[in-house]
Amino acid sequence: MNMKFWLTAGEPRPRYALLVAIGVVLMMTLTYPVWQPGGPGMAAFAAVTATIISHVSAKLIMRR
Repeated sequence: MNMKFWLTAGEPRPRYALLVAIGVVLMMTLTYPVWQPGGPGMAAFAAVTATIISHVSAKLIMRR
């Protein structure tokens, strides 16, 4: 497994940035009922998790 592939920021293309931004917004919107009552700590955890998941999804989409 190539760890450098997963840990780099990705191609400096607008498509990658757009995929990550859309993924984060979508996941934060879908998980709002979970992190909203949890307060700022839960919101920060949800934001970090959403960023990681959308980064991985964007990398897999850009790989094709």
